Amino acid sequence: MTQDIVVPEDSETPNGPRTVRSVIHAVKLLKALSRSNSPATLSDLAASVGLSKPSTFNLLKTLEVEGLVAKDQFARYQLTWGVYELGSAVVRTADVSRIARAHLDKLAEQTGEAVLLAIIDETSVLYLDRGQAADTFAMVANVGRRSPLHTNASGKVLLAGQPETYIAQLLSGPLDAKTRFTITDPRELRAELKTVTRNGYAVCAQEQEEGLSSIAVPITDYTGHVHAALTIAGPTQRIGSHSLQELLGQLREEANAISEQLGSGGTIESA
Repeated sequence: MTQDIVVPEDSETPNGPRTVRSVIHAVKLLKALSRSNSPATLSDLAASVGLSKPSTFNLLKTLEVEGLVAKDQFARYQLTWGVYELGSAVVRTADVSRIARAHLDKLAEQTGEAVLLAIIDETSVLYLDRGQAADTFAMVANVGRRSPLHTNASGKVLLAGQPETYIAQLLSGPLDAKTRFTITDPRELRAELKTVTRNGYAVCAQEQEEGLSSIAVPITDYTGHVHAALTIAGPTQRIGSHSLQELLGQLREEANAISEQLGSGGTIESA
């Protein structure tokens, strides 16, 4: 029987950070299953990754519980659609950036403001792309930058589309203030998220940067869930209640077009 090599669970490479051995083995199991043309037995998988059967079984059971591996009636293992879903998330991120590119430029040209494309990444807003007709003002939300979910319109739209467990966990931690206008009370933020869900858009009034306001609407993926946010941002004197309906109409038109190209088949309804 193949024996495990006894090594520390966390090992440090000579020129790099510490790695977790069990995670490495789990990834190797997933790769082994991906190369198999048919369901694989426990013995075959143990041999392919150089582990004992008990160790391999424990890893497979963990992957099964997490919905990445399934065992059939003959005790053979194969990948599930959970792995496909993870891979599709990467593809969708690449797709939304590619598809949205022309729409960002179009909106920027129409409005004269900055137009942002953002997704949720762990517990932050991640800005994927930006359109701007002219460098009329400076702002923090540049491509590749991150922002807290609760301090801006993009983040509110993305957060409102998350499961309740995710929202509750985020609200259980501290909500730091970026400006004197940032919402830091969990109850107030939860009420704000309900308004976002009801209206189908979010607004930010100087909550991320003083003097800067924004309006955001969701972009839905092929499942109909919120996948990204499309946002118009600019100086507060230009982005406010007086311009809300006009900008919102333009945002929704472009967000619907992007969503349809992503395969969602849905539209963003007016409030």
